Formats: sequence, structure tokens, C-alpha cells
Amino acid sequence: MLVGQYKELQIFLEGRRLFPRRTQELVWADTKRFADVIGPGHDAVNKAGWHCAASAPFCFTAASRDQVVAAAWARHILAGEGGQGCNLAYALLDHVEGRGVAKLLSALAVQALFNEVPGLDFVNVQTRVLNARSSALAQSFGMQLVREQEFAVLRPGSDAMTPFCTYRLGMAAFISSARQVIAERLLHVDSNLAAMEPDENQAAIDWN
Repeated sequence: MLVGQYKELQIFLEGRRLFPRRTQELVWADTKRFADVIGPGHDAVNKAGWHCAASAPFCFTAASRDQVVAAAWARHILAGEGGQGCNLAYALLDHVEGRGVAKLLSALAVQALFNEVPGLDFVNVQTRVLNARSSALAQSFGMQLVREQEFAVLRPGSDAMTPFCTYRLGMAAFISSARQVIAERLLHVDSNLAAMEPDENQAAIDWN
């Protein structure tokens, strides 16, 4: 579903799947660059301190001439300490890096999930410690490192350990920042995504 435009890029709600077809083409073209999105296996999942809720993630993409150049996913998660939140992930090609598109897609994805589940407590970004791009994007939303959520996982096919860090921000603060990003960057905002105060009795929007 086309939801708007950012600069020369078209912005789409791609669907409610972890890897819709067009995002597969993006992330599998460079598995090293997008290792955080693809994931290092169950070892990291088991150490992350949360598990996924039953619903599939919201996925938004940016496309140029029918090629997806960036994507973001927001997934409802259940934290080990009993809270509920959103796990945010993003991926973009190097030639659109630094232009703000990943931040816009991230804002849209979390806003869409929040519209559906307005009671979420926080937003998480978990990334390899050496992934400076991911850390910078998380920090641009005001997210803070959670030291007690750091962990390391065994790299598949190797004896080496890969350290991961966790950034987190309360949902209210994230949504405030996300709405500002959407308002400033997205042309032709879809009315469902622009809802400022989701009604608790509002029926869930079917994006499929």
C-alpha cells in the first residue's frame, strides 16, 4: 500500500510479514551488511530477554524505481519482566544512508503498531555493538543503552562471540518523536497513520 513520498522515494506499507518478498530481495543481497536483521540464530533470541507476540510485524519500505532501498519492522514483544513493547529493526542500502529514510520508516512502523496496540510500554533496538549505523539511528530517537540487557552470542560456524547491546525508550517518548518525524518528512500522510490519539475501542486496522 502506497502511503506517501519522501524526497524522490515512494513509501509503502509492505505488509504484516517478517520478510515480504521485496524485503527479501533487499536483505539477502548483502547478508553481512544486514546481519542484525537476518539474525545470528536462536542463541540471540534466547538471550534477548523477550519473545514475540502472536501478531506479525508491521513492515514499511522505501522504493526508488521499483527497487526497495530501505525497510523497517516493528514487532509486538513480551518482555521477560512482564512488560510489553516493540522491537524495532531497520535496513537500508548504502547509497541512501544518512538521508533520514530509515528514521522515517522506523517512525511509521512503530506508529502503526502503537495505533493497533496503544498500551505498549517501550521500544527496543538490539544490535551488534559494532553496528555504528544502527546505534546512531536508535540514539537519534533519544533511545538509551540498557547495560543490563547486553549479551553475546556464538557466531554461527565459528568459535567467536558477537557482542550485542540494547537501546530502549518509553513508548510515549518514542511516539512523540515519531509523530514529529512523520509530520516533517512524509508527504501525503495516510489518515490511519496520522491518528494522533488512538481510540481504545477502535477496531484493529487490517493491513493485509
